[in-house]
Amino acid sequence: MKSRLMAALAVLLCASMFSVPAAAQDNDRNWENGNVIATTQVFTEPGMFNAYINDLRGLWRVFLDQQIEDGNVVSYRMLVNSFARDGEPDLLLITEHPNWAAFDLSSEYFDALTEKLQGSLAKARDATIERGKLRRLGGNAVYQEIKFKD
Repeated sequence: MKSRLMAALAVLLCASMFSVPAAAQDNDRNWENGNVIATTQVFTEPGMFNAYINDLRGLWRVFLDQQIEDGNVVSYRMLVNSFARDGEPDLLLITEHPNWAAFDLSSEYFDALTEKLQGSLAKARDATIERGKLRRLGGNAVYQEIKFKD
């Protein structure tokens, strides 16, 4: 009985010795963090798609171009859902940031940017109220890209 127990322990010991290198290989981090990508779902009101896109061109684009110049945004894009089903958004707005710090800027930064580009926070508030007539916002999601290390 004692020899069977010793044999079983020897088998377990051998098995555990060979499994450690395989487990270590599985834990190698062969990837690294990339850009932070934020998405916003937009449901345009009936007949207001073009008006909303024109609104985005006038202000959203200007804000993001300034953030690109400041180094806080890498790129931005819009994706239209060409075959939206019930409950799906008409449009996805996507912004790409170089890192979490550039994504999570202070309200002071955005207040100063708003005043620079719109003249005042009151004007921005009024524009937001008007924009609400064109669309309804859906969910937001934030992702972080990962890249293979070469």
